Amino acid sequence: MDRRTTLKLLGVGGTTLAVGPAAGCRGGATVAFAGWRGPPPDATDVRIRALSYATLAPNAHNTQPWLVALRPDALELFVDGSRLLPETDPPYRQTHISQGTFLELLAIALAEEGVASDVSYFPEGEYGNDVLRPLPVARLTLAKGAVVKDPLFSAITTRRSNKGIYDSKRLLSAEETLALARAPREGEVSVRIVDAADARGRIAALCTEAMAVEVQAVARNVETARWFRFSEREVEETRDGFSLAQTSRGALTRWFAETFLLDRKGAADPRGMFARGAIDSVRQQAGSAAAFGVLSDRANTRRAQVIAGRAYARIALTATALGLAMHPLSQALEEYPDMAKIKARLEAEVGLPSGGTVQMLFRLGHSDPTPHTPRRAVGDILRST
Repeated sequence: MDRRTTLKLLGVGGTTLAVGPAAGCRGGATVAFAGWRGPPPDATDVRIRALSYATLAPNAHNTQPWLVALRPDALELFVDGSRLLPETDPPYRQTHISQGTFLELLAIALAEEGVASDVSYFPEGEYGNDVLRPLPVARLTLAKGAVVKDPLFSAITTRRSNKGIYDSKRLLSAEETLALARAPREGEVSVRIVDAADARGRIAALCTEAMAVEVQAVARNVETARWFRFSEREVEETRDGFSLAQTSRGALTRWFAETFLLDRKGAADPRGMFARGAIDSVRQQAGSAAAFGVLSDRANTRRAQVIAGRAYARIALTATALGLAMHPLSQALEEYPDMAKIKARLEAEVGLPSGGTVQMLFRLGHSDPTPHTPRRAVGDILRST
């Protein structure tokens, strides 16, 4: 049996193999996925218990770019400078959005433990969008008093970025759209749900073009490959990154691709299977969206990026509670010169006001669940000082 015939039988013929930035990780009962079962049974410190839930926050490429310092009456959140995406996220905007998603889940989890918290953004000074300084992004001061538990807490351990194919004909209801738009708590962001068929088609085409641009550069592909997990062993060893499982491909297909077709060296080639598969994957994913969500704001300061992350986390949890699938498609928002024209076209398509920033673009719909992504242990994100 020749290679082409084998690929067709396995459902990975041509360039339809879903790989690259659009892929996700497998799930299971192994140590890499233990976090989705909640805090360790012996965890009695409410801060550790809350942090166990916070580590499940959505984040760019599943880099998990968080460091936390435990203080006597507070927790301080820092960016982990070893877990950045300088090629695809050169101003580290997405990294700061990831700080916000973590912060939101941490506050929700603390409330569930009966602990009130007061958030102070950049307590030692806010830095500009052109730098990254080793200063706390936020300080959560723990307090006594009445605590209102958040009903979205129950969605934390079931939420996932579902990278499968959605049912594009099953549209969101008016009630679901309204719930998503009202999910953010802070009023500095705007949420728009785009569900008209013609607009969905144009946005899907832009998402596909954007992925085609992203994979044109070897450096960007190398960065992506750094976070791609090519085997079960890599997943278990790193407990981060992404692979094929969340694209809804079967176990046999994933094993064959990871064993015989994909490798880190080949992933750097803009003309290779890894890059071509990423484009095809986004084409299928974006084309199956029942709706697109657009999260934007006017400020785009570091503080605004963190708040946008908190809003995105609440939207994702709300989608989970509603039984909806959700998946970010951020390539068209990336801020390097090659992407500038597509980014401008997307902003015009969604009616972004002058001076505003689209912080997150994501698709919504209905789909069978996909596996979770792996997560590191709380001890891995704790700062010693």
